[in-house]
This record gives sequence, structure tokens and C-alpha cells, in this order.
Amino acid sequence: MDGADLCFEIVKRAMSGFVYSEAVASHYMRQILEALLYCHENDIIHRDIKPHCVLLACKENSAPVKLGGFGVAIQLQDGDLVNGGRIGTPHFMSPEVVERQPYGKPVDVWSAGVLLHILLSGTLPFYGTKERLYDSICQAKLHLNTITWESISEHAKDLVKRMLTFDPNERITVKEALSHRWIKDRDKYASRTHLHTTVEEMRKMNARRKLKGAVLAAVSSPRWTSFYSDPSLDPYPELPADDDVCSTGAVSVVLDSLDDIQCLQECPVKDRDFLLSVLEDTQLHALLDAS
Repeated sequence: MDGADLCFEIVKRAMSGFVYSEAVASHYMRQILEALLYCHENDIIHRDIKPHCVLLACKENSAPVKLGGFGVAIQLQDGDLVNGGRIGTPHFMSPEVVERQPYGKPVDVWSAGVLLHILLSGTLPFYGTKERLYDSICQAKLHLNTITWESISEHAKDLVKRMLTFDPNERITVKEALSHRWIKDRDKYASRTHLHTTVEEMRKMNARRKLKGAVLAAVSSPRWTSFYSDPSLDPYPELPADDDVCSTGAVSVVLDSLDDIQCLQECPVKDRDFLLSVLEDTQLHALLDAS
């Protein structure tokens, strides 16, 4: 794929004067869902849908979107569920994956819902580090009443809610999502107003992704790929098995602190319990004291 990953391309085009609107987001999401529908009709679960896996086929303005990153994809046998276990990228994991419950195709709908949340607001719906992040995902509490969401239509919000439904049995399917009015009739239900705030938030998110990638590239350690890696910034060269444990511990603190800083900056004011859990984090306090 000659084009960049979707979030980088959206910001790049917006900075060049192109309009980024709900209609554009709906256009991209429809293509992603169509690719996902093909997978699900063949009993294939992607298991790691995220911006890094959504690429533009070429650099042309009308370039189609392609779904890649099938490194952890799996084919179901006779429609059976997959035994529980955490797999994929933490911020995009569904509650059933986080809780290590048996899971099936709905996990991809959840991840695509997280991606849609990003396309509409430029932000992740759930954030934090490790167990704090997992707790946030399992609570499935969405904040769609912030300033960023004021310019987003109720139809778009409805699809986000349906895709990020906690119970996989009640979660909308890919086929149902494609029939949702915001996707199917975007000319009527998706606004064409430029989303200034969304683009700015996405620009900041991209900057954080680049910074994390730079940290990982600096230490060139493959042991971080399970939790922190961006495939767009991989692969890392293999290092001896006895590389410095202290160095890897320091990298963990740095990367976790970046997520904690994001929590402090973006946590909704009303989510007091989550904010207090970040402020009381002993590791973050130690890092701030050391600086």
C-alpha cells in the first residue's frame, strides 16, 4: 500500500485544505466494514483492528481503504468460539477478550467501534495503562457529551454506542452496521461540515504514536511489541536474550507515564473515580518526584 495509515492521512489532507467531515468518516468506515464482512463470511476473525491496519491503497485523493495487519487473525472451526485469552492491541480489545472469556466475531465489531470513535473525535474511548485500561474497557462507559462530540450527529453517536456495547450478544453485527443509516445513507444522515476539533485531536494522537514509536526504536527491544508496539513503526531487530533488564524497566515507566499524562489531560471531568486512580498512582508520583 503506497498510502499512509488512515489517521496520518486524514490529518495530512486536512492540513492541505481538504474537508474532513462525518461523510468522509462514513465513507472510510463503510469500506472497513465491507472488508470485515468478507472476513466474517469466511469465518475469519481479524482480532487486531486499529488505525495502523487501515491503509490507503495509493496516494491519490480517491484511493480506496484496505484492511491489513492479519498477523493474529484466526479462522473459526465450524463457527465455534475461540478460547479466552488476551490478544491484539490493548486499547482496541473487547471486554470479553480482556476478561479472557471465549469470544467470536463480535470482538472485531468492538475494535472497529473504537476505530470509529477515533475517526469521529480523534480520541480513544478508553485509555490508561495496563489494568487501569482494562478496567475502563470492561466498564464500557462512553463519554459522548464532551466538546469534541458537540458537532457529531446523533446518528453517528448511535452507531458508536451499538458497536461498543458491552455484551457481545447484544452488540451490532458487521452486516447490521453496514445497514445503519449513517453508513447506508450517508448523503442524508452524515454531515459534510469540516471537523476542526476532531482533526486537531487526531493530530495530537498521531504525535503520541510517533513519540512511542521513537522510544521503542531507540531501545530496539522486541519484548515491548506485545503491549506497546505500532506495526507501522516495526519491526525491531532481535537482541540478545540477556539485554539490560534495567533499561527495559525504564522504557516501561516512560511509556506508561505517557499514557498517564494523556489520562490527566483528557479524562472527562465527571469521571472522578478514574481521575483519582491516576492521581494516586505511586509509579507516576515517583517519576514526577525524580524529574
